[in-house]
Amino acid sequence: MFEGLQETALKSELVQAIRVLANGGILTLMVGHASVRMGDKALILGHAHKSGKTLNQVTEDDIVSIDLDGSLVEGRLAPPGERFIHSEIYRARPDVGAVVHAHPLASLPFGVAGVDVIPVFARAVPLGPRVPVLDYPGQIDTGDKGKMVAQALGSGKALLLRGHGTVVVGDTLEEACVNSFMLEMNAEVQFRATLLGQVKAVTPEEAGVSQNARGYKPTSAWSYFVDKYA
Repeated sequence: MFEGLQETALKSELVQAIRVLANGGILTLMVGHASVRMGDKALILGHAHKSGKTLNQVTEDDIVSIDLDGSLVEGRLAPPGERFIHSEIYRARPDVGAVVHAHPLASLPFGVAGVDVIPVFARAVPLGPRVPVLDYPGQIDTGDKGKMVAQALGSGKALLLRGHGTVVVGDTLEEACVNSFMLEMNAEVQFRATLLGQVKAVTPEEAGVSQNARGYKPTSAWSYFVDKYA
């Protein structure tokens, strides 16, 4: 019974997250997907084009569950083709509780140019010391490609896919979503700053984040994004 209540709550949170990410310009063109770990499987929600819906219209009925091999466990829709981004990160990173794959516009040029995003914005320090670029622009539609993404991500919280998009993770769904917004905001600031002069990263010490801290608590920031975009 508890597991059923937990799944119901996670589905509601995932639907809200997808709508906020879409309205907030993270899930551009109404494509991309987010997932949250639940035990030995993951609940995942992506574009529901075959059902004739946009991401603003998705409901709990559009969520499917997959196992860590990327196979469908439950749901009426086929899981996203790039579900292996999620399944292989969960397999490699027991600390990760949620994953967002998106194609936001400010971050994309860094992947195209092969330039790492660095935390020039204090609120993006938890994404540092850098967000690397995986030099592969294709679809992540197999388990082996998903393993390649997980390896490139390493122990970090974000990864750029050249000419493709972003992969962002968090301990929780809230954190993964807030990290996605912080990455996009930081990319915009970093790009603008390069037009003015030398770019300098903000260190954890300067931002008041200790070596053992998990970073800024996402709750207040997530409340802001929900209020603005839900």
